Amino acid sequence: MSKLREYINNNTVIKDEIYKQFESSLCCSICLDIMIDPVMCMNCQAKFCKSCQEDWSKRNDTCTNRCVNPKYEKSLIAQGLLSRLKFICNKCEEVIDYNDIKQHTTINCENNTKLRVLTESSLNIGDNLEKVKSMLIYYNYIKF
Repeated sequence: MSKLREYINNNTVIKDEIYKQFESSLCCSICLDIMIDPVMCMNCQAKFCKSCQEDWSKRNDTCTNRCVNPKYEKSLIAQGLLSRLKFICNKCEEVIDYNDIKQHTTINCENNTKLRVLTESSLNIGDNLEKVKSMLIYYNYIKF
């Protein structure tokens, strides 16, 4: 998961309306970052990255909310929300869906570069901003 964490995190997601509306439902209760392979405690409904939950369970016999004998299952609802997130690759500038990150990091992007947040403050105002806006309009992610 550590390689994927470089690509899937709060600093690399395109912070669109989906992210803003569901941010608290998209984050792991342990690492507090965007979940990777989400699982849920069936007792209290807390959601975690699968690897965070496994690491936690090695050291604790309760979930983070102190549920006794927790049972964990895949969180299909969280997976559905996560699948609507998009990220932008710093190297190739391709907009990538959450579900395509694994493939992108291993096949599509030559140097497996890190992703970055797409914000106006992280761009040089001017030509770069117009280039990114054009790209996002092309992919129908935003409308101006």
